[in-house]
Amino acid sequence: MLFNYTIDGFENIQHQDYFALQQINHKLMSLYRSFGYHQISTPTFETYDLYVNEDSIPSDDLFKLVNHQGKVLVLKPDATLPVTRMAAMNHPNAQDVIKFSYETNIYRNFSSPEIIKKEITQIGIEYFGNNSPECDGEVIALAIRSLLQNGINDVHIDLGHVGFINFLFDDLAFSAKEKATLFKYIENKNIGDIANYLEKLALPDDKKAIILKLPLLYGEPKTVLKQMEALCINDKMRQVVEKISEIYAHLEIIGLADYVSFDLGFTNQMNYYSDINFKGYINSCGEPVISGGRYNHLSEKFGIPRPACGFAIDLLKVIDYMEQHQLLPRDDQRIHVLFYEKAQKANAYKMAEQLRSQGAIAEVFLMNETKETHALSFQANALYKNAALYFIMDGKLFSENNGNFSEIKTISSESEVQ
Repeated sequence: MLFNYTIDGFENIQHQDYFALQQINHKLMSLYRSFGYHQISTPTFETYDLYVNEDSIPSDDLFKLVNHQGKVLVLKPDATLPVTRMAAMNHPNAQDVIKFSYETNIYRNFSSPEIIKKEITQIGIEYFGNNSPECDGEVIALAIRSLLQNGINDVHIDLGHVGFINFLFDDLAFSAKEKATLFKYIENKNIGDIANYLEKLALPDDKKAIILKLPLLYGEPKTVLKQMEALCINDKMRQVVEKISEIYAHLEIIGLADYVSFDLGFTNQMNYYSDINFKGYINSCGEPVISGGRYNHLSEKFGIPRPACGFAIDLLKVIDYMEQHQLLPRDDQRIHVLFYEKAQKANAYKMAEQLRSQGAIAEVFLMNETKETHALSFQANALYKNAALYFIMDGKLFSENNGNFSEIKTISSESEVQ
């Protein structure tokens, strides 16, 4: 019967996981604040017009509704677009440097049967107004640190660049359909399909040879950089090599380069990325938990030309991993539960206030059963597994321990969890 009131793709977060979510959120926001990021929030609903021309998010994947004014709204399917709009509205000077952090939910009505989750909790940063390798390096470094600070050391970042292959394809005058087909084969590292497809195209053999090497541009960064240099046929491709090598050099300086590998073949569903893009992985998990990159032209949509770089973390994926590996912060603070006879009400509430003033958790209940019945009932409740039970009866204070009741003089707010 209860399942009639649930929706596939949306889930409750139980109290222990929510406590962990809050602790992780606080830790990450403190990290981002230490680098100068200001926490902001954008609305849950956005106008459909904001996304209607973004072919990276199919219209069928949007949750749509019409308000009383006839305006079509959507549940926010992406965090970067609204944050970019907010930056453009509040900071119209294109030269402003802006650092924002956020925690939000996004919503996608994925049509794919393999993707069940429709509500995704994200935390991330957006860095506007800086087009330097140091900016990119800071963003990538914070993506890495976000996992390291939560005890996850088995981390790696796949760093790519959307321009390297695009600049090659532009030089070869491929159509949009030819580009899309080749990108799909390259991302899947499917050299056989690439070779078969190239046979249908009127290309010189040396250009076909370059394309066949594109799926192999992944792995150890310095090795990949040398391979990239050998494949450049125009200045734009060489500029990509220079830019990505400077970013890697910055990561070496700050001691995080070992977490980075290169992959020039992967793409990102969000087509607003214009430069570097990256995905962050926990090595024992198949799917990325972080996605980010540079989007230098997105702000132009709102009339402000301003470069930007950022990332988002799928928080619930991270929490799932941390739970499996006993890394989650636990809510183990002891709860002091005071039961009182009716005549002892004033005494019970006074004790509870004293405990709360010392930072303890205290709850108060009127006794309507025997102390043994109350003890058994609360011990069976998972929400009170850390509870210490006290009974105020006949002007005396009793504590419970394994079914035994002992008279005590006072309650210590610092007593350890049993």
